[in-house]
Amino acid sequence: MKLLKSFFYERRVIYGMYFFFWVLIYLTFYLYEYNFGPFWDSWLFTMFLLIVYSIVSFYRAFRKQKKLELLATKDLQLSNLIFLPKADTLSEKNYQEVLRLVLEKKNQQQDELQQNQKNMLDDFGLWLHQIKTPVAALDLLIQLGQIEPRRMKNEVFKINEYLQMILNYMRQNLDQADLVFQQLSIEKIIKSVVKKYATFFSQKNLSLQLGNLEGQVYSDQKWLIFILEQVIFNAIKYTEDGTISIAFSENQLIIKDTGMGIRAEDLPRVFEKGYTGMNGREQQRASGLGLYLSQEAAGKLGCHLYLESQVKKGTKVTIVFPEEISAFE
Repeated sequence: MKLLKSFFYERRVIYGMYFFFWVLIYLTFYLYEYNFGPFWDSWLFTMFLLIVYSIVSFYRAFRKQKKLELLATKDLQLSNLIFLPKADTLSEKNYQEVLRLVLEKKNQQQDELQQNQKNMLDDFGLWLHQIKTPVAALDLLIQLGQIEPRRMKNEVFKINEYLQMILNYMRQNLDQADLVFQQLSIEKIIKSVVKKYATFFSQKNLSLQLGNLEGQVYSDQKWLIFILEQVIFNAIKYTEDGTISIAFSENQLIIKDTGMGIRAEDLPRVFEKGYTGMNGREQQRASGLGLYLSQEAAGKLGCHLYLESQVKKGTKVTIVFPEEISAFE
């Protein structure tokens, strides 16, 4: 009954015009005193056609409604559009095309979400592999009864660093609202980062050479510190009994070490997510996230990271800051 009422309501203009038209004809015949025989014959014929039209149209509307009800019971997917009834009008055709485009966009977004989730799980696997090293070291010290506060503190420090890394990884899709640009003293920033790793310099007999650090840059303090921590900690990690030097000149901050260096074939991929190179695979202490996240953060800050290295001769990382401050104002 509801469908029948809807059917007649949607076609009320057709039926209204039909009866209005025949009322006018009736009045014409009446006023001119014509014979009503032809009038009734014509009216009965057109009424028959109207009834046939109504039956056929109602049947098609009934079938269309059933298809739509069937479609409503299914998960709305692009493949289910085959259940849509055939469009009878241009408007219906346009509506179906809009629906198809919406579903295509939905599928694309779902695919991207699934891929992002897969990538995140893979990256968490890399990070868990990295954080297991200091955890295992702590466990071994406890099992052996070697309660050495200094060594235990170092391992706890590493765990904290890896936790900070994963937190920054979770925030890697930061937008401009997360950035607070301001004038920063390079010397102040560098000394705060170096102080954080002072214990490791002492433990590994590393010497630190601070060159010219006078100057300021226009950047975000939190993310700049994160980049410097990753670069300097890598220098410490892969340098044994050597030197790490830091200097700033002409909007370029240069951090050099005399560590094991990186193979030439690994250099083009050091900023790729998850890529550890030969050094990381041999020492089992790299996740391949540090330099990747640093490069991502540098891009947000308008900086560029460049890395040069030779095996057994060390590595040089150059951070190039934007020359024009006005670009961020």
